[in-house]
Amino acid sequence: MNKLGLIAIPALVMLSACSSQPPGDYVWIKDYEQIQRIEAANRNSAMSNKIQWVNPPMKRISRAEFEQMRQQE
Repeated sequence: MNKLGLIAIPALVMLSACSSQPPGDYVWIKDYEQIQRIEAANRNSAMSNKIQWVNPPMKRISRAEFEQMRQQE
């Protein structure tokens, strides 16, 4: 077997192991607390700018907590 095969086979095995993991029991939601902190700091700064969120801060929470939040709405 050539050197490329000796390197490629273990790499492919490792990559396929990562992709076969089941999804966790969590969801990603916007981190509104972090968004408010950043926007408040912007308002209080000497040179404030308009913030346009392209990728807003996200946080991971458990699915049970997410369901509980949805029921409270």
